Amino acid sequence: MATLYKIIDLLSGVLAFLLTMLVDAGSALLARYRQYPVAYTTLSYLFVTMAFCYYPVASHWLTGFIMMSLPLAIPGGLIACVYLLYKQQTMIASAGLIWIVFSFVVVKRLMGFNVGEIKISQAQTLNVLSFNSETFPKTINNGFDASPLKADIACFQEYSPTSQIERQYSSKIEKLTCFDKGREIGLALFSNYPIVNQYGRIWNRTHAPSINGFLCADIAYGADTIRVVNVHLWSMGVRTNQAMDALKAGKLGVFTSEVFDTFSRLKEGFENRNEQLQEVESYVVGSRYPVIICGDFNETPMGYSYSKLSQNFRNAFEEAGQGLGFTLNRHPYCVRLDQQFVSSDWHIKACQTLSSLSFSDHFPVLAQYVLKKSLAASTDAVAQRKPLIHSPVGMRD
Repeated sequence: MATLYKIIDLLSGVLAFLLTMLVDAGSALLARYRQYPVAYTTLSYLFVTMAFCYYPVASHWLTGFIMMSLPLAIPGGLIACVYLLYKQQTMIASAGLIWIVFSFVVVKRLMGFNVGEIKISQAQTLNVLSFNSETFPKTINNGFDASPLKADIACFQEYSPTSQIERQYSSKIEKLTCFDKGREIGLALFSNYPIVNQYGRIWNRTHAPSINGFLCADIAYGADTIRVVNVHLWSMGVRTNQAMDALKAGKLGVFTSEVFDTFSRLKEGFENRNEQLQEVESYVVGSRYPVIICGDFNETPMGYSYSKLSQNFRNAFEEAGQGLGFTLNRHPYCVRLDQQFVSSDWHIKACQTLSSLSFSDHFPVLAQYVLKKSLAASTDAVAQRKPLIHSPVGMRD
């Protein structure tokens, strides 16, 4: 019994010592914070932003704003580190610099670093196109050339029925809604492989056209079945042009109103996309089939949807794209909203934004995939690098 009391006393002493150290460290940190509040707050914000982007534990709309601000939080954190080093606050400045280095894990989502593609001579290549087409050229009835939009599987958002597109594919599923008088738009998934199972849904939207939704198709691909999901998440409808025009014209009241309207639309978009993504994930997470998810996510790579999907899937452009790959063909231009994600069953050969096709407010995204099981079966795989060049009839070797 005496031995037990000695052990308890020893543990109590150790615990008291640790608590004292924590209290002292906390007091010292608080004192430093009071001395340099802006720098410490900036570094704390950087840490929280990185944590949410890397592991989005909360789907609240506020986290969407926080995650989206990471490109601003990083230079702010760097300035704070330089300032703290100047003030000889070496320890916290060093910790901040380490956080900035680790931010590359998230920041690399913004760019593709692939220098080419791996040419595999016998493994079958699957070409997948994703495109928010919005509209087609007015010359469509006079011989619109749809061949640049031909692939093995094509996923369209804001699609209007077009014979030139549809005659290029043997199978299709559509979910269309009435957009205005005499015009239907929605989602379409085309395939040159048989569609053996399908499901689709358009989400209701109260004060705007109901054009967002998803299509899920199980496709017979050789001896395998693959699952392809075409998704168009909730649009933000942010009118940045109107805000900037009001500011240039000196109409501060209109500018302020547009800023608040933008905030409201962003908040609504974050809330709805988070709910929609949960529904989409129920069809793909844990699927027994190889999965491809593509479409218009209406979020940047710093967003919740991208971060959440990155936990279970790989982004095609991030792994096999080149450069920045912006997909928005209107103000603010410099964003990549259209994505393709795949499960670990796939080898990503190449992915590119087809910026030469500029008749929509989005650019198409075209990617090449090879099932890893067929890659393993190919005994004469050749690791030969060459640039990816878009061909009007697809990208098959």
